[in-house]
Amino acid sequence: MAYDRFVAICNPLLYTVTMSRSLCIELVFCCYLWGIICSLIHLCLALEIPSYRSNVIDHFFCDLPPLLSLACSDVSVNELVVFIVATVNEIITIVIIFTSYLLILITILRMRSAEGRHKAFSTCASHLTAILVFHGTILFIYCRPSSGNSVDTDKVATVFYTIVIPMLNPLIYSLRNKDVKAALKKVLGSRLLFEKLSPRALQRMEIGNYTVKTEFFLLGFSDHPELWGILFAVFLFIYSVTLMGNFGMMLLITTSSHLHTPMYFFLCVLSFVDACYSSVIAPKLLVDLVSDKKTISYKGCVSQLYFFCSLVDTESFLLAAMAYDRYIAICNPLLYTVIMSKKICCQLALGAFLGGTMSSIIHTTNTFHLSFCSKEINHFFCDISPLFSLSCTDTYMHDIILVVFAGLVEAICLLAVLLSYVCIIAAILKTGSAEGRRKGFSTCASHLTIVTIYHGTLIFIYLRPSTGHSLDIDKVTSVFYTLIIPMLNPLIYSLRNKDVKKAFRKMISRKLFS
Repeated sequence: MAYDRFVAICNPLLYTVTMSRSLCIELVFCCYLWGIICSLIHLCLALEIPSYRSNVIDHFFCDLPPLLSLACSDVSVNELVVFIVATVNEIITIVIIFTSYLLILITILRMRSAEGRHKAFSTCASHLTAILVFHGTILFIYCRPSSGNSVDTDKVATVFYTIVIPMLNPLIYSLRNKDVKAALKKVLGSRLLFEKLSPRALQRMEIGNYTVKTEFFLLGFSDHPELWGILFAVFLFIYSVTLMGNFGMMLLITTSSHLHTPMYFFLCVLSFVDACYSSVIAPKLLVDLVSDKKTISYKGCVSQLYFFCSLVDTESFLLAAMAYDRYIAICNPLLYTVIMSKKICCQLALGAFLGGTMSSIIHTTNTFHLSFCSKEINHFFCDISPLFSLSCTDTYMHDIILVVFAGLVEAICLLAVLLSYVCIIAAILKTGSAEGRRKGFSTCASHLTIVTIYHGTLIFIYLRPSTGHSLDIDKVTSVFYTLIIPMLNPLIYSLRNKDVKKAFRKMISRKLFS
């Protein structure tokens, strides 16, 4: 299906010729054939187990891991084969999917029409969603080490991919597909019935005791009205310092020729992102602290959550790109300017913004598919957790989607940072000079400080279990990473960086004596 989408988008004129009926049948036949071969391998190995110590399987169907756990003999070979076959399957399919979507993405970005790009992305959205859900579950079950496996966890995960995913797939494709909706409308033969099933009709309906909200009330810090004046002064100061620090850093980097290096290019982009995502939250917070009407429109809430999630995830990807930059600078200093060319830097920055945008679309859509039975958001901005708490329906699946995608972004970014710094530390420790080691560590100190503070806060907010959340603690933590961290970033880099200090002094002296 990924190859089909690739041909449809990258070779639309040859689509019907390339994806002929015979080729489609052959591809389907090969899928079944390969599945049968893999199944026979697993079945033969399972049948060769001489005896089992119990006839009680701690599962709801005969799956390989619980069967292997009952074997009296050594099953390390069986476990190895399960792991190899499952991994080979995943690698082959994921490589095909990744290559197809990489070519699709390149083709879409070359399109001049915004409508064309939107249509192309929407064409792939259902397939991508199904892929992420399916392969994520399969990898969790079959491609992790057997030691330390929790059978109860496996049962829950197995329910998900044996029962829930087959149910979700037609829903994912039907709810997002105009052709399927049109066919359904034709089959039903009733425009009225179809209208009742459409999202607009559902928005006009009253379901139970709740209706669609046109605005929300941001409770913020309403429990402590005596602190509003102090909080306004404090947040105004923080926001002012944030804007001055980040825009000042951008001005300093763009006007100082000796700061025109990849490291400072990323720092300039980081300052821009910090200024923007602080501006998504701070102005509305300041207005609410001095206003009696603490409301935000439904569209305003959607927009605030979208831009906030987009910029937060963009910063995560940027910090990963900066870690890679430090790795090249320390481990390959002679090739640094060649590897980290201007083109590569721009591509990494663009990739960070694209990753943040895609992640934000997922989180925003996941959140506002809920039906809300209250208008009062117990927070100072439209964040995911407090909006989930307003839902009248079960948010279990929405919580899973949040954790999966937020966890995926965090895992990718932290893995990139971790691998970069493992290589950096190894390279620094090989340095014979103590001065060289000190210089190497000091080069990375600012970035490591920001990564630790930033990702630590995000993991605390979004990747802990939803049960037992204290929204008051979330408010304090959110103030930290929405207002304080964007203020700290330029200060951390400027106070610990000789080049920035030198450029700042040079700019001040130039202004004074000009």
